Amino acid sequence: MIKKSLFFKILIILLITNIDLNAQKNNLHLPIIDDSVIFEEQDGIVAVEAEFFHKQYLTEKRRWYITSKNEAPKIGRDDDAQHSYDASNNAYLEILPDERVTHDDQLIHGENFSNEPGKMAVLNYKIKFNTPGLYYVWVRAFSTGGEDNGIHVGLNGTWPEHGQRMQWCQGKNQWTWESKQRTKEIHCGVAHEIYLDIPDARIHDIQFSMREDGFEFDKFILTKDIDYVPIEKGPEVTVTDGVLPDTFTEVKVPSYFQTICSFSKDIRCIAAQDFPIKGTNFYKNGKNWLAINPKKYEEAKTSTLFNFESGIYDIVFVGVGENDGKSTFTISINNKKIGSYSPELTQRLFEEGKKFNALWKNISIQKGDKITVTAKIGSDGIEWTRGRWAGIVFSPVGKGESLQNASSTYYQN
Repeated sequence: MIKKSLFFKILIILLITNIDLNAQKNNLHLPIIDDSVIFEEQDGIVAVEAEFFHKQYLTEKRRWYITSKNEAPKIGRDDDAQHSYDASNNAYLEILPDERVTHDDQLIHGENFSNEPGKMAVLNYKIKFNTPGLYYVWVRAFSTGGEDNGIHVGLNGTWPEHGQRMQWCQGKNQWTWESKQRTKEIHCGVAHEIYLDIPDARIHDIQFSMREDGFEFDKFILTKDIDYVPIEKGPEVTVTDGVLPDTFTEVKVPSYFQTICSFSKDIRCIAAQDFPIKGTNFYKNGKNWLAINPKKYEEAKTSTLFNFESGIYDIVFVGVGENDGKSTFTISINNKKIGSYSPELTQRLFEEGKKFNALWKNISIQKGDKITVTAKIGSDGIEWTRGRWAGIVFSPVGKGESLQNASSTYYQN
């Protein structure tokens, strides 16, 4: 009897703990500040983190949820991975559940889509404007396709025409600043057409509402400068009243190669350091790359077997840009050359990213084929490169270009 009683006590504790954990996951739609926190425009510009809303409403069908390193919502369908790395303040908002992921999923007005602003999942931010006038709106968002790339912006409960249908087309699979309005004629949006007219110098409510579920929202900027273009994470947030919470836990950015290898379950990868180095003139450079010591060798060559499914692939070779010249890489299958290329120069010591790799499409490969990489060092006339490279990615046909747009870029100044 005692054992049975103890068992039920433990069971109840576990159930309560599980309910509490789920509540924590599901309560990420609640504000982390209150309306005492007021942001401030200074010299014609103001920046605000998306997660610093003081209230949201019209949330019966969809809500905005905060995602960070240590907490992520578990709300219905959400096919993509979290994107806390490279997010400003290490956190962002997402509208969930995300039921319309591709164009094949049913579009349901008033549920997973709202072309009418101010009708679903409305966020509120208090901003003190010192200078009235026309402000262009920029938003930093993460879009993975064509069904999670729209939002509306409003002012004091109104939704002017030039705050509607803010649209993203470029910069997929990475945090991207944009300020374009979708029109019937130009679906990818017209620049300088998303703006708000601030009528007077006082505190105003800036609002955002859902257009498409699954939208990921990191930060926004209002600026009077029509030529202003934000870079990286944008300017610092300025507060005139109230206290902001502590910064969310930092998420270390994975290497570009690691990021695109995890792009989807269909991707196959061979890391450079999985190739043999004995007798090749290559050495292991850090944890991610093979490289050549230019004091000893000008060229290196290594081969390994393709041990994945036979088929036709898009091949992405992930090289490393260097600041002292351009190395040259040649890739062969069974000693038949499929291509050569040289990564672009970088102003940094070295850098990974889209512009430093090569793409070859529709390449037939059989299991057991020999993959060979030959590298030659380059020079800027003063110093020599090291022929650094990270690996080779084998993508399903048609996906090579999209996976190159992965948001992580690894570099050192």
